[in-house]
Amino acid sequence: MKSSLRLAFCLTGALLASGSLSAQDLKFGLQGTLAYPTSDLGDQDLLDNSLGYGLGAHLVIGFTGGHAVVPRLDYTTFEKNHRKVQTLQLGADYNYFFSQQVNKGAYLGAGLGFGLAKFEVDLPGMSADDTPNAPYGSVSAGCMFTPNLGAELRYVYTKYEPELFGAKPEITSPTLNATFIYRF
Repeated sequence: MKSSLRLAFCLTGALLASGSLSAQDLKFGLQGTLAYPTSDLGDQDLLDNSLGYGLGAHLVIGFTGGHAVVPRLDYTTFEKNHRKVQTLQLGADYNYFFSQQVNKGAYLGAGLGFGLAKFEVDLPGMSADDTPNAPYGSVSAGCMFTPNLGAELRYVYTKYEPELFGAKPEITSPTLNATFIYRF
């Protein structure tokens, strides 16, 4: 786990270092997210499709022609009937703006990263928790209404294997996220 986290930090640092050499535009940003769990994560026995919420931070490294690299950190939490799942994801997205100007108009994106999760289940007379980690992939579509305000739909796919009550189930945790973006 520690070596994977170091690798994620090194890759993000390399992206930041290489991006700043030829970047045209740098903008920091924050995001607020509503997340809908699907597949195993949203199953009736775990979160029963309960909405989660999250916060995050990102850096937009803009290049000419509407290309951008976006290192990001996302925290999301879900809770339902004594079951709680929290995720912390570190990764980077590639965004392409159709206007060919970064932070202007509609864009599509794809990303990769590394996620840490904490699964907690408290049932009468017993409880279990585990903190598995796994890589993730994402695709997104969004629009920057102004250079500072935007919205994004993002699909994130991860597969965790938490050890709960002596079993180690494979929990696919795709989420569909609706995000409000503020950049400064």
